[in-house]
Amino acid sequence: MKPKKSIHSIERTLALTIAPMIFSVAISMIFLSGNLMAQENSSVTETTPAQNNSSSSAGSSQDNGSGYQVKSSVEVGVRGVEVNGDREKYRSDLNYGAGVRLFDSSLLITAEDSKDKAFDTLLITGSGWNADPNGYARMNVEKTGWYRFDSTVRRFSYFNNLDNFALNEHTRNSKRNIGDFDITILPQNEKFRFRFGYSFNTNHGPATSTFDYDRDEFPLESEFNSRAHDFRFGADGKVLGFDWSITEGLRYFNDDTNFFIDTPQLGSNPSPNSSLATFIRNIPERGKTVYHSLNLHRTFAKRFDFTGRIIYSDSRSRFSMTEQLTGRDRSGNPITLDETTVSGDAKRPNTVGDIGITAYITKKFKVSNTFSVNSYRISGGNVLLEALRRTNAGGTPLPVSVTNSLAYRFTNYRRYINTFEGDYDVNRYFSVYLGYRYTNRRVTLNGLDINLLNQTSGTTGETAENTTNTVIGGFKASPILKKWVIFFDLERGEADNAFTRLGNYNLTNVRLRNRIKPTNNLSLNFSFQIKNNDNPSRSETVPATDFSAEVKSRIFAGSIDWQANDKVSLSGGYTYNYLNSETAIIFPVTGASGQGFSRYNLRSNFFHFDVWARPHPRVSFFGSYRITKDTTDGDFFSATDFLIEGSYPISFQSPEARLIFRINKHIDWNVGYQYYNYSEKLPNMQNYNAHLPYTSLRIYFGRNDR
Repeated sequence: MKPKKSIHSIERTLALTIAPMIFSVAISMIFLSGNLMAQENSSVTETTPAQNNSSSSAGSSQDNGSGYQVKSSVEVGVRGVEVNGDREKYRSDLNYGAGVRLFDSSLLITAEDSKDKAFDTLLITGSGWNADPNGYARMNVEKTGWYRFDSTVRRFSYFNNLDNFALNEHTRNSKRNIGDFDITILPQNEKFRFRFGYSFNTNHGPATSTFDYDRDEFPLESEFNSRAHDFRFGADGKVLGFDWSITEGLRYFNDDTNFFIDTPQLGSNPSPNSSLATFIRNIPERGKTVYHSLNLHRTFAKRFDFTGRIIYSDSRSRFSMTEQLTGRDRSGNPITLDETTVSGDAKRPNTVGDIGITAYITKKFKVSNTFSVNSYRISGGNVLLEALRRTNAGGTPLPVSVTNSLAYRFTNYRRYINTFEGDYDVNRYFSVYLGYRYTNRRVTLNGLDINLLNQTSGTTGETAENTTNTVIGGFKASPILKKWVIFFDLERGEADNAFTRLGNYNLTNVRLRNRIKPTNNLSLNFSFQIKNNDNPSRSETVPATDFSAEVKSRIFAGSIDWQANDKVSLSGGYTYNYLNSETAIIFPVTGASGQGFSRYNLRSNFFHFDVWARPHPRVSFFGSYRITKDTTDGDFFSATDFLIEGSYPISFQSPEARLIFRINKHIDWNVGYQYYNYSEKLPNMQNYNAHLPYTSLRIYFGRNDR
């Protein structure tokens, strides 16, 4: 039976109503500004010529007794969409739809004299709300010396339905709503100001996934429904020369995602006889995090700088699972009911601290040291009870299979990082820095498993500790002062991984950047980056087997920006990304096994070009072209060479052209066309091309120029 959908929660209501409300206010203010200007024009006809000239110089956004200047714009239009090829891939990549759209809108209200006014400035902007895959609405209000309010509401429509090895059974069509609301009291007061904030994050929508049961795989329907609320309070100020900031916060998290089937499922594997007649799984989860943050900063006599930060958080969660299914097992026996219940909880206290000290030895030489610590503990357990009730083919009940167990896990993690660095300015043309980073990590894992049926138990535990040493350095050079600047950075040493107990990474990172500005209107940037990452690891078998992983990356990028004059500007660039990764694996071949390799190759080329021109005072043109192309050859498999080689040879390009016609100082007419073309050299062949013509009117209120 398909479960009922849950009632809309308060945060979904906020996400769906606050932003449209903001836009309603914006539209109302737009019409209000139009009325004000109409009254202004009416009043101008009754003034003397001198008064008329004075009024004209102020522009149509001039105050007309309200004490405010209003400037606003709204762009409304229509977009067409024609997709040829794989429409599901197009929706997974872009998901732009056809129809009438509110492309952009903005409203700015400014008080000419802030005395006795509720606010000095009010700014509302929005784009693509509830029409495009991504939309947002923002509001900023400020009264100088009293308050500042900032809010943002965003919506993301996520669609995924791709041809893949999961037989197209992993899909999603969900909407995520995110909102942030912050108000600061006495924002310009350096000695003391305080702030309040609230955020929400919701995700809901249908999806599909798979369920492995009794040697077969079954497609499942699901309904995502997660939400989080974040409440915070803080204060900032200055005392005894210290800049300080403190924040107290509380976050709630709920997840009520469920899984089910509407019709009986035979499974993806034809060999076993297992099947599902009914299935339902509910996994409600509730979580809470309390966090505290303190920041301090002070500079002593312009020679010594101190920065400190500490954050403590305590997260706790509890969950339960109820799963019920009927069908047949792999032997063909009817399953009258397989019922599983799980309940558990977990907690995670976490402390993060940083202390940074910088000493200015001379005007040209300074040294700094930063010490950081990250420490957390994760503890939790669960109780599982499963009762499997079956009959044989003749209907005779079989013995009930019961599993009842308790599991507990404990993780203790602590990591220290200390970075020491010296910087020296040789002269105006050259400066250099050199540093050293040391890390020490200790991880303890413990576990307890108890079979509650026979009261047997087992424990596990291990402790791992490792250190890393890394040298960092670089320089900044300016061969031609203010015209050419070179940046060079080097990092060589080791790095650790917090979640896999393997050997340290041996890394080498090199980055070279050039910023060239021959003239005030021309700018060029070139960069080259090298990353070598080697993760050595050996098995404990005799003889030991090498299971290292190596990643080599090379990135070259260049760009140019040219402002020819006030009528033409050009920009473009090219990026080449070269990557090879190789990992040693156990390679099974016809019942035998041997050591083989898995490789992934990337040869990505990205080119972009933009042009803007104004051939006529009332006509503007914008054009752009972007293309990404991977020139690798695709996947390769060799049983004799024990080799699996993969790559993703695709091409994706998107040219766009747009004309803007200035009808008058209140209206612009936009006509545009955007094209997308995707192709891949893969067996799935999810190729498509899409044509997106559009036209819109942008209406201005309060624009001064004609």
